[in-house]
Amino acid sequence: MSGLVLALAFLSAGAILSFPLSAFPRLSRWMSLLCLTGGCATGLAAALFVLAGGEVSGIRIAWMVPMGEIFLAIDPLTAFFLVPIFAVGLASGVYGEGYLEAARGHLSVSYVRFFYFLLTAALVTVVCARNAVLFLAGWEVMALAAFALVCAEDPKPGVRRAGLIYIICTHAGILCLFVLFAAMGSRAGSMDFSAMKAAMPGPGPALTGLFALALTGFGMKAGFMPFHFWLPEAHPVAPSHASAVLSAVVIKMGIYGLLRFISFCPAVPESWGLVFLAIGASSGILGVLFALAQHDLKRLLAYHSIENIGIIALGMGVGCLGLARGNSALMTIGFAAALLHVLNHSLFKSLLFLGAGAYDQALGSRDIEGAGGLLRRMPWVSVFSWIGAAAICGLPPFNGFVSEWLVYFGLLGGRLGGARPAMFAAAALATIGALAAACFTKAYGALTLGEPRAAAAAAAVDPGELMLWPMALLAVSCLAIGIFPGPFVLTAARCAATIGRLSPGEALPAVEAALHPLTVIGAMGALALGLAGLLWLWRGALLSLREVGAAPTWGCGFTKPTARMQYTASSYAQPLVSAFAGVLNPDIRLHAPSGYWPKQASFHSHTPDLTLDRALIPALGAVERALAVVRRAQHGRLQYYLLYVFGFLVCVLLWKL
Repeated sequence: MSGLVLALAFLSAGAILSFPLSAFPRLSRWMSLLCLTGGCATGLAAALFVLAGGEVSGIRIAWMVPMGEIFLAIDPLTAFFLVPIFAVGLASGVYGEGYLEAARGHLSVSYVRFFYFLLTAALVTVVCARNAVLFLAGWEVMALAAFALVCAEDPKPGVRRAGLIYIICTHAGILCLFVLFAAMGSRAGSMDFSAMKAAMPGPGPALTGLFALALTGFGMKAGFMPFHFWLPEAHPVAPSHASAVLSAVVIKMGIYGLLRFISFCPAVPESWGLVFLAIGASSGILGVLFALAQHDLKRLLAYHSIENIGIIALGMGVGCLGLARGNSALMTIGFAAALLHVLNHSLFKSLLFLGAGAYDQALGSRDIEGAGGLLRRMPWVSVFSWIGAAAICGLPPFNGFVSEWLVYFGLLGGRLGGARPAMFAAAALATIGALAAACFTKAYGALTLGEPRAAAAAAAVDPGELMLWPMALLAVSCLAIGIFPGPFVLTAARCAATIGRLSPGEALPAVEAALHPLTVIGAMGALALGLAGLLWLWRGALLSLREVGAAPTWGCGFTKPTARMQYTASSYAQPLVSAFAGVLNPDIRLHAPSGYWPKQASFHSHTPDLTLDRALIPALGAVERALAVVRRAQHGRLQYYLLYVFGFLVCVLLWKL
C-alpha cells in the first residue's frame, strides 16, 4: 500500500506547488512533470502488482467526520480501474505541458495544473475508498475539479453554459448517491463497504429501489442515455488533455460504481441484465448517430464516448444475466468484456482527444469542415489519430476489436440461452460498429485527406515532441492489446471473478474459447501490418532511384479546380443523416443555387441534442412561463403581502375546524 500512498503524495505535491512556482515557468514545468511521473508510475506499479496476484494491506486512519474513516484498499477491481487512471493521467498530463505552452497565455497554466493534479488524486481516492463517506468526499472533489477544468476558458462562448449544465447534472447524481449510501448505511449500521455488503437485501422492492438509485446516480456520471446531455456540452470546451481524462477516465467512475454495487448484491435479478442491454443498445446507437451529425471534432468525440459507454453496458448486461442464471462462464465473459472495454476505450479515446487538441491548436478551430490535407502537413498526429480511429471502430488488430469480440462471444456463443435479447443486443452492436466506421471515415477523411480548405490548414505543422510522445505511447498500447490480447483478457477475467464472488481459477476457463480466435486474429493483423510496412519501404526505395514529379490534380473538365469542389464532412454524412432524420431531426438552413451560373449557395445544419434541446429546455421554458403568472402576485406592496398572510391563516383555521 506504500506505493499508493507515495502516488497520492506525489500528486498532492504537484497540486500544492502549482501556484507558488508559477513565477518560475521552467522550474514549474519540471516539477510538474516530476510529480506527475512519480505519482503515476508508483501508483501504476502498485496496481499491476495486485493484478499479477499480489496482495497489499489497506490503510485505516481515524477521521473526525461523523461515520467517516480514511479507509483505502486495493482489490483486483480497484487495481483494474487504477490502470487507466494512472496511464491516461500520465500521458495526458505530459501532453498537457506542451499543450499549455502552445496555448500562449490563453490558459492559466497554474490553474489548469492544480485542478488536473487534484482531479487525478480524487479519482484514485474514489476507486480505493472503502468507506462511503470517504467515497462521497472523493466523488465531490472529483466533480468540482472537473468543473473547474471545464470552465478553464470561461471567456469563450458556450463555456459557462456547459459548466452550468455539468455542475447541475453532476450534483443531481450525487444527491442520488447520498440517498443510496444513507439507505445502505442505515441497514448496515456502518458506512464501511464490508458492512454494507453483508447487510444487502435479497431480491425484492428494497433491492430494486437501491438499484434504481445506483443506476441514476452512477448512470448520470457514466453518460447513459438519457442522462448523457451534459457530456457533449462539457467535454468539448475543456482543455484537450483535460477532455481526454474526462472522457477516458472520469465517466468510467460511473461504471466502477455500478460494478462495485453489483458486487455487493447477494443475488441479481434477471431484469437488471435486460435493463443494461436496453441501455447499452440505446446509448450506443443514439450516441453514434448524433456523433455522425456533428461538425465540431471534440463534440463528435464526446458523443462517441456515449456510444462506447453503451458497449460497456452491453457487457454488463451479459454479466448480470450470467449472475442471475447462475452461469459463471457467462458472468465472467460479460463482465470481462465490460472491464476490458473500459481499458480499451480509455486508451483510444484519450489518443483521439489528444489528436483533436493538436488539430485545434493548428487550425484555431474545432470545425472539421475547415481542415483538409493534414496528412501531409501533420503526418505524426494524423498517423496516431488513424490508429485511434481504427481502434474505436472495432477493427482488428487494434484493441477495440478485442473487447467487442468478447461482447459478441457472450451474446452469440450459446451461453445466453434466450435468443431474443441476445439477437437484439448483437444486432445493436453490429449497427454501432457500422455507424462508427462511417463516422470516422467522414471525420478523418475531412481532416487529413484532399487539399486544405482554409489558410490555417495549409500552414499547419505537427506539434512539439512533448505532445507527440504521449500520443505515440497510447497508439502503441492500442496496437499491443490488439496483437497480444491474451494477458489483458485473462486479467480482465480474473477481475470479473471478484464481481461474481468466484476464485480467479474458476473464471479463466470461461474465456479460453474466446481467446484462441483473438490470438490468431492478432497474429494475422501483426503480419498484415508488417507486410504493409515492408511494401511502403520498398516503394520508398524504388522512388528514390528515379525523379518524381508533381502535377495538378485532374479537374474533371474545370480549368481552375478549388478545394471547395471536394467532398465535405456534411455531404459525406448526408445520406445517413437523412436516413435517420426522424431521430436526429436536424435544423437545416439551405440557400439553394439558382440559374445556370449560380454565384452563391450555402448549406448549414445543426443537430440539437435529443434530451437537452428537444426535451429539457422546452420543458423548463414552459415551467418558467407558468411561474411568470405567479410572479405577478408580487407587487412589492406590504398591504398585499399582509392580505396573503391573513388569507392563508383563515384557510388554516377553517381547515382545522
